[in-house]
Amino acid sequence: MADHYIVSARKYRPDSFASIVGQGAMSTTLRSAVLSRKMAHAYLFCGPRGVGKTTAARVLAKTINCTRLSLEAEACNECESCRAFNEQRSFNIFELDAASNNSVEDIRTLTEQVAMPPALGRYKVYIIDEVHMLSAAAFNAFLKTLEEPPSYAIFILATTEKHKILPTILSRCQIYDFKRITVGDIARHLSYVAQSEGIEAEPSALDLIAEKADGGMRDALSMFDRVASFSEGHITHAKALDCLNILDHSYFIRILECLLSRDHRSLLLILDEILGRGFDGQLVIGGLASFCRDLLVAQHPDTLKLLEKPSSVLLQYQSLAQRCSPAMLFAGIKALVQCDQQYRAATNKRLLIELTLLTLISTFAPNAAEQQPKAAASVSTPQASRSVSPMPQPKAGNPTHNVQGVPHREPESEASSTPSTASEVEQQTAEKEEILETPPRVAMPITAQEEDARRGRERFRGIRRRPTATAQALGANAPADNPSEAETDEREPIVEEALQRAWIYFAEHELPQEEIFVRKTMLGELPTLIEPDVAVVRLTPSTAIIDPIVELQPRLIHSLRKQLHNGALELRIESKEQQSMQVVLSEEARLEQMEQENPALGQLRERLNLRLIR
Repeated sequence: MADHYIVSARKYRPDSFASIVGQGAMSTTLRSAVLSRKMAHAYLFCGPRGVGKTTAARVLAKTINCTRLSLEAEACNECESCRAFNEQRSFNIFELDAASNNSVEDIRTLTEQVAMPPALGRYKVYIIDEVHMLSAAAFNAFLKTLEEPPSYAIFILATTEKHKILPTILSRCQIYDFKRITVGDIARHLSYVAQSEGIEAEPSALDLIAEKADGGMRDALSMFDRVASFSEGHITHAKALDCLNILDHSYFIRILECLLSRDHRSLLLILDEILGRGFDGQLVIGGLASFCRDLLVAQHPDTLKLLEKPSSVLLQYQSLAQRCSPAMLFAGIKALVQCDQQYRAATNKRLLIELTLLTLISTFAPNAAEQQPKAAASVSTPQASRSVSPMPQPKAGNPTHNVQGVPHREPESEASSTPSTASEVEQQTAEKEEILETPPRVAMPITAQEEDARRGRERFRGIRRRPTATAQALGANAPADNPSEAETDEREPIVEEALQRAWIYFAEHELPQEEIFVRKTMLGELPTLIEPDVAVVRLTPSTAIIDPIVELQPRLIHSLRKQLHNGALELRIESKEQQSMQVVLSEEARLEQMEQENPALGQLRERLNLRLIR
């Protein structure tokens, strides 16, 4: 008759402190307590599932009753107490499942057992697993026994949900927090199990199982048995993927390659391949967001320790992370998290995922990080290529600013003075050649009618923007906080959605953090276009709401012009029209109002001695 099969999680369960995986600090502390004979009367082991809480409780119960303890505080496995424990016939160690024995009667039975001293050994150990499942009445019945037990009684409580235990219980226990087991420790233990069982296993396959276990050794051993049965004694990376149905990081690497190369066709085909293998769309979005987070972590050596991956995968992630900027990864994570939040409510879930991935193409473009700084530089500073010849320095007290903020141009006859040195001749020649290669964008001249119309748009209902004295002297339309900074002279068409996005960007990024009330007001009231270059925002008619926006108006207009590349944009601030309130009058008040409008009605009522009847 063949031997009875035992799963690896039970067959290779640790029976000593040295064999407990991934809990070195806890093992050292308990060993010292056993050697020094300073045992607490109650312990609480808490942590995630499958990290060794119940195993550590059994090892501790076995060790403190061993009569021939080693110098390393390990049980001998030879004395009568150790043999009785190994053969599961010990009368000094009791295990109670609180999930099924959670009533007051069960705790009273336990209390009666505590009153009897041990027949063999030094201590009676009570291991209560899943202690958070006890009822409130059972906890209260257990308090007195747990606080003042007999000298020979030791309680070891184990739970995965520490927050559900009463504070009065926690204060009576010595608490040990078990941590998640690392991927490396799990992989090494799986390699030991594979060698003991005579199974050939690729290191990458064991790393994959360890990563999938999420810090739980019991889950890792269960998956190991499953893959070993599927692969018939030879575990490979491909067979582990097929058996566990894991969405491997190789798919995310292929998606990133398509995003960086702007290959939207291959991107859609990869998504179809993933969905065709039965993976849920939300799992794809969540996995891709985690992949972007891992790349962000892998960009710097200080944060690399936060990435729990095998060494071979770490090198691959580091090389990929160098091809992406932090801004790309930030934007990608934000877009993917938003898609994950909208997934459940979406009618066409696949279309939502495809739209998100296609949107990420512009985010992960190689020149996406450079476009925004270049655009900002072209708006904030005048380009030297706009003038054919060098600009002469204006004399003091004689400003040469145009009304529209466009740098004043002197006639070519005055500007093209003869250079004094040969170096200046070469410099001017190089500048002219560069200008000929890249034709400048010359601003269109503004007529007097357009100037009058622009000035008329600056007047809005009830509120008028008052320029500073410097702006009046120069005749410029620069912002109040930085009058010297020139506005852009571009005239790109404005779309209302882009205007509102620029408005929200100013409120969230350029507005000081302490301006909470102003930010809330701006996010609640968005501007609208009433003319091609004129926007209006309507606010509640209150000085507390309107005045802060008016003070920010110069900076706000300047920011909107820069973002929208339109120097002619104007912003009006108006008050919302108050709706007249209809007052409900009583019958006497209505009669009085009618008599005031028609005095003859009152005379008729007095002559006929009429009165109201309700």
